[in-house]
Amino acid sequence: MSGSDMSAPLITIPIWTWAALIPDLRRRGRGCGETGAFLLGRRGASAPHVAAYICYDVLDPDAYQHGAIVFHAAGYAALSRFCKDRKLEVLADLHTHPGRWVGQSSIDQRNPMIPEIGHTAIIVPNYANTSRWSLDGVGVYEYLGRFQWKTHQASGRQRRIRLSLW
Repeated sequence: MSGSDMSAPLITIPIWTWAALIPDLRRRGRGCGETGAFLLGRRGASAPHVAAYICYDVLDPDAYQHGAIVFHAAGYAALSRFCKDRKLEVLADLHTHPGRWVGQSSIDQRNPMIPEIGHTAIIVPNYANTSRWSLDGVGVYEYLGRFQWKTHQASGRQRRIRLSLW
């Protein structure tokens, strides 16, 4: 996928889903640890639409043991079962960072949660101590393969995700 190729379609996240997710992540991290979740939905003919989310620690209870996220094979197996049972797909993943910086760390770049070309990764600032009504300050990245990423805007014309009413 080169710069002239078309990017994967815009992912729509219902505002009420985002408004529930942000405080859920904040609570799980207790203000001092990274947390994360998978955004789930169906790809279909229209733009992918998030129907649900599931936090990493629901799938892998040991995911937050070290202050940073370490997601294990058992968590991926649980994610696969969860999606299959509900006929959902992973549309994106997201995790929190301390502070306002939402760039990808070298660990983020070398360890995509879903290493498929076109997958979207989202980084939320301040351990999710941020607005639950907007995408302001959020980092958005598209996986290009071979540990290469494209940075997207959280809002504006080049955005990769958007909040919607439904």
